[in-house]
Amino acid sequence: MSGYLAFVRKEFAENIKNYRFLILFAVFLIFGMMSAFLAKFTPEILSALSADMEMSSEPVALDAWKQFYKNISGVGFSAFIILYGSCLSSEYSKGTLVLMVTKGLSRKNVILAKYTVAAVFMTISYWTSYAFTYGYTAFLWVDTKLSNVAFAALALWFAGFLYLSILMIGCVLFQQTFTSILFTGGIAAIISLLGMIEPLAKFSPLNLTTQNIDLISGVAAPSDFILPTLTSVIISIMGLLIAIRLFKTKEL
Repeated sequence: MSGYLAFVRKEFAENIKNYRFLILFAVFLIFGMMSAFLAKFTPEILSALSADMEMSSEPVALDAWKQFYKNISGVGFSAFIILYGSCLSSEYSKGTLVLMVTKGLSRKNVILAKYTVAAVFMTISYWTSYAFTYGYTAFLWVDTKLSNVAFAALALWFAGFLYLSILMIGCVLFQQTFTSILFTGGIAAIISLLGMIEPLAKFSPLNLTTQNIDLISGVAAPSDFILPTLTSVIISIMGLLIAIRLFKTKEL
């Protein structure tokens, strides 16, 4: 346990020193601040740019959340994967893992510590972004009565852990950052394709990233998210266990 905590402290310090957390936080913060404003003022911007360009309807609070989920599930999580795709490759290149493991650090603790720190920083960045979107939406629209806003955000947050678990497997399997990122994208694409098969569609964990607006607008019910959430949690746990198992047998 002491080895795990020591490595967690090392990872926290390193992620702050190399600006990885700062960059991730800035990306999520920008989306949190911009989502509501883009939804509210895009019609006016378009009208100013072209007199012939008009929006068919006035923007509503739901449009702000559409921007939020589109930005976070797309660019936000992509930035997260890219930033943490090098979490092990940098250790491989420096040779620091060999030194620490030979001094008694458990290989399991290496993976758990890196996962913990990445998950914590993702969580801080994500919920800060959510808070800013929520606040600006309430400020810009008087009527913001939407159902299950927090629950929809919680569902997308779970998807972040899913991506991280897949990424950890890629980081263990491949020493190159690009290959780890490509592996994560490939597995996510396979999960997405499997979700198109009707018997499996209701279990697809990627429903957590695509049906948030349906939940907020009342088209979907919270019960529709139970199976995808359970699937996401199971795959996340299995992914982390697989990463630990593979790392125990990997030659450093």
